[in-house]
Amino acid sequence: MKMYDLANCIALHLARETGLERSRVDRVRFGLELLLGELIKFAILLSAAALLGWLPETLAAMAGFSLFRLVSGGPHCEDYWRCLVFSFLVYLGPAATGVYAVPYVTGRVSVMAVLAGVVVMAALVVVWAPGEVYRRKIKPGERGLFKRLSLLFLTLWAAALIVFIAPHSISAVTAGLLGSAAQAFTFTPPGYRAVDSFDVFLSKIIGERRCPAHAENA
Repeated sequence: MKMYDLANCIALHLARETGLERSRVDRVRFGLELLLGELIKFAILLSAAALLGWLPETLAAMAGFSLFRLVSGGPHCEDYWRCLVFSFLVYLGPAATGVYAVPYVTGRVSVMAVLAGVVVMAALVVVWAPGEVYRRKIKPGERGLFKRLSLLFLTLWAAALIVFIAPHSISAVTAGLLGSAAQAFTFTPPGYRAVDSFDVFLSKIIGERRCPAHAENA
């Protein structure tokens, strides 16, 4: 059962039991779909991370990617399960890299990498952020605001990685940096094309139809 169908069944049941107006059912369904989807996705991801022994690194990658995404925008997969697969890549990929890079990365190198990475990501923000999101067009007056918020996030994130995380875990610093770098890539033109190609590839495996408007920013 798709997440839409599950949320729709719950919304219709609530409407019958509470006498909810028909005009509000879609709004309840949409909220339930988002809530259930995120809860299930994070439960699966965190369970996998815990089983692999990568939980701190995965949390760092999640923070770097997801919080940055809130203010910088970017493309999305068109189906929940394809989004879940994408999340596995951008969260567990940096986590695994952080774990296996520990023997080769010193504290000094990690700090220098964070500073250099933030400079590069800030340049990408200045040129391309915020990225357009399908069904949520950014108003002209909002662009400057989201650009400033993105730069502010990068500054605070760099400080958090260097001051609070680096003294305790080089692997988490690496994962957190790579998570934010993955997000920075997604709102660039090559990033839009890469996410769209990935979405098309998975749609052929899963057999879902895609919305053709998804690639409008590629």
